[in-house]
Amino acid sequence: MRRPVLLIHGGAGRQVGPERAVAVAASLQAIAEAVHEGLRAGGTALDAVVEAIRRLEDDPLFNAGTGSKLQVDGAARLSASLADGAGERFSGVINVEGLANPIRLCRHLLDERDRVLAGAGALARARALGLREKDVRTERALAAWREASEGRHGTVGAVALDRHGHLAAASSTGGRGMEQVGRVSDSATVAGNYADRAAAVTCTGVGEDIVDGALAARLVGAVGLGAGLEDAADALVARMRQHGWQAGFIGVDARGLRVVVHTTDALYWWAVTPEESRGFSAA
Repeated sequence: MRRPVLLIHGGAGRQVGPERAVAVAASLQAIAEAVHEGLRAGGTALDAVVEAIRRLEDDPLFNAGTGSKLQVDGAARLSASLADGAGERFSGVINVEGLANPIRLCRHLLDERDRVLAGAGALARARALGLREKDVRTERALAAWREASEGRHGTVGAVALDRHGHLAAASSTGGRGMEQVGRVSDSATVAGNYADRAAAVTCTGVGEDIVDGALAARLVGAVGLGAGLEDAADALVARMRQHGWQAGFIGVDARGLRVVVHTTDALYWWAVTPEESRGFSAA
């Protein structure tokens, strides 16, 4: 039996002010510790990452679900994905409007034939499943849109290893903010979020940089071919710095080894194992 591990993040980018940093850290810690209790009780990695992302989506501090950034036309279009390492299956939701928790739709899609849905099709499937609808725009997000601001926070993500050695990764985002209608975030692709039986990785940062580098899939693939997680991460970071890619990622492998890496000013994260609870780093 493995010692369960959970890592979550609340985005990478510029550092936030002290007051907001305290609030973000407190939320990340509370969510990570609550979800890890389920892992310790024998819960699955898949259920853990879905629950972690659902809680992050419901917290308006983060750019996912409620409080997401708005696109150029003032709409909130959400993207998310889910990777089941044990079953080696992936599901995604792209640019869905009016849905409270896109990660819950990803969980349903993981068991269906059509596992990546976009826009109106995604919303229609959510309605058929009876998932909660919501206008996720907040006054803060609307004010930022009126000022054409890019905001401060990025994608949220989670990776987990359960007692049975199974891995999973999940991600959710409101996007970059002020982007053109139709842009696709890395969060709904294997570049931004991926897991197999060897490792689980989820990314945050500049979506186009993450896609250019195929970061999550590249790192998981390297571990699957025999590279150590830390060595693979170091090699990937060197490549990121060479190309000037601005991103960060959290990852865990089948042995429970963890990495937290970023080339941005900050990456807000929290990790919980049976031995410790810690996180929240900035350069």
